[in-house]
Amino acid sequence: MFFVYEHLPFGGFLSIITVLLITTFFITSADSATFVLGMQTTEGDMDPSNWIKVSWGLILSASAIVLMASGGLQALQTAIIVSAFPLTIVLLVMSVGILKIFKTELGGFKRTRKNE
Repeated sequence: MFFVYEHLPFGGFLSIITVLLITTFFITSADSATFVLGMQTTEGDMDPSNWIKVSWGLILSASAIVLMASGGLQALQTAIIVSAFPLTIVLLVMSVGILKIFKTELGGFKRTRKNE
């Protein structure tokens, strides 16, 4: 994107705006993550205390720093794949379950159509 900006008028201004928007995105995402983690660790309290949110913010920041320092992007990609693997199994089991439900409902639909 920044390469394209070099060839446009006001490229420097567009670069500054882009960096500000990306920064805003990361800050709001981190705030949302700390809020959700705070809610989950306080048994669904819709207003977790600030020290819990700060604690989660520090934990998230430390884990990001460790991941980036230990191997950069490759380590981060590996961590994402490893953490997503259990979700893959859950999604496969859910897919089998929904196919069974569809089959059950389709059987009921066929019986209803035959009675008409």
